[in-house]
Amino acid sequence: MTAAVTAWPRLEDVVDDIRAILDRAHVIACLPHKDADADSLGSALAFALSMRAMGRDVRVVVPPPMPRLLDYLPGFASVSESVPDDIDTLFTFDCPTRARFGDRQDLLQRTATVVNVDHHVSNEGFGTVNLVEVTASATGQVVHDLLTTLGAPITADVATNLYAALFTDTGGFRHENTTEEALRLGADLVAAGANPGWVALKSYKSRSVRQLKLEGLAVGGLRTELDGRLVWSEVTEAMLAEAGADMMESEAVIDQLQSLDTMQIALVFKESAPGITKLSVRTRDPYDATAVCRPFGGGGHHRAAGAEVHEPIAAFEPRVLEVARGLLRSTR
Repeated sequence: MTAAVTAWPRLEDVVDDIRAILDRAHVIACLPHKDADADSLGSALAFALSMRAMGRDVRVVVPPPMPRLLDYLPGFASVSESVPDDIDTLFTFDCPTRARFGDRQDLLQRTATVVNVDHHVSNEGFGTVNLVEVTASATGQVVHDLLTTLGAPITADVATNLYAALFTDTGGFRHENTTEEALRLGADLVAAGANPGWVALKSYKSRSVRQLKLEGLAVGGLRTELDGRLVWSEVTEAMLAEAGADMMESEAVIDQLQSLDTMQIALVFKESAPGITKLSVRTRDPYDATAVCRPFGGGGHHRAAGAEVHEPIAAFEPRVLEVARGLLRSTR
């Protein structure tokens, strides 16, 4: 895996390049990461809607499967899994590594110009232009700054997408990345037309019976070690079948685990397909979630990271647990 860049150009250093790219672009594709969350897809939709308001031809393409739980985001109806043949410019959002684009990572090779917009410290720097602000609370914050600097419109729909991005990536303004700047931006987006109560409802209070059953199965099977400092659980195909759910409906399981008062490292192992396991990691100070994922080709943020490997849970889980135990024992 390409080493992450530690010093990134500032927005003011690259905005003229981005403006020139936009001026010569004919068809622009906006690409979030696989299994897109509200920060990734909300950022892509916000940028696309703003550019369309300026008369540009912009398409939003997602790696399959379609993230249907985000259908409340303005502009979602225009999202497609199909890749247009005529795109000449690609903007990517909230994706630190090529692998996280899943079946759409070939677009990086097929498209001559790639603008990489992100806030992950583990970003590989794969873009023709890289706009990566690691101190931003969400990629939506980076997109807002970019649109504002470009003089692009922040309509009510754009603001709603950006608010959803910011709100969810800060855990409803509860995570450590909730800064003064993030809170002020949230207020500005509400002033621009975002409805905070509605975004909160759709983000955290609209789960299906299937989701709740699946979470119950996962929480019922949780295990702890080291006085509750390490907690983990699994989401298997058998559990999905029992709950009548699909893997998209497992996203809140990690939130349940990290709510434990003793937790310092929380892990969820997901059987996303036979022989393929996804790992979600959350940590509390002083532990770095990327330190758990990095040995397995993953990455993310200090407090939230992930990885995906072509191994069954039974083989992968013990290796991850050993890394996590080592971190916790090193500062016991």
